[in-house]
Amino acid sequence: SQRYRIEDCFRVLKTNFKARPVNHRRDDRIIAHFMTCYTALLIQRIIEVKLNRSGRHFTTDEIIENMKNMNVVNNHDLYYQATYTSSAICDALNETFKLDLDKEYYQPKELNKKIKKIS
Repeated sequence: SQRYRIEDCFRVLKTNFKARPVNHRRDDRIIAHFMTCYTALLIQRIIEVKLNRSGRHFTTDEIIENMKNMNVVNNHDLYYQATYTSSAICDALNETFKLDLDKEYYQPKELNKKIKKIS
């Protein structure tokens, strides 16, 4: 009865996370590739569930596309500048995970603290 969820996970793995075609020859690299894709899917699903629980619903494609565009540029190791603009998904991620992703400039120490907080 839950087969549609499994099929959706395979669709996301194949389209969004490029699980195929696999151009690796060695078994350890093939396993590493699929483990990376599986981990990315797991993280994406956790984000989706937590956003849904907080009353915000976004599609898988919307979340992934938005997060792909959330880049920062290193400016001579002095600071990082966000190259993205705020969006509904970014605001929902800020509120749900308390990440403060709405700044234009970040100090390296700030980003390191955010990474440690997530870990």
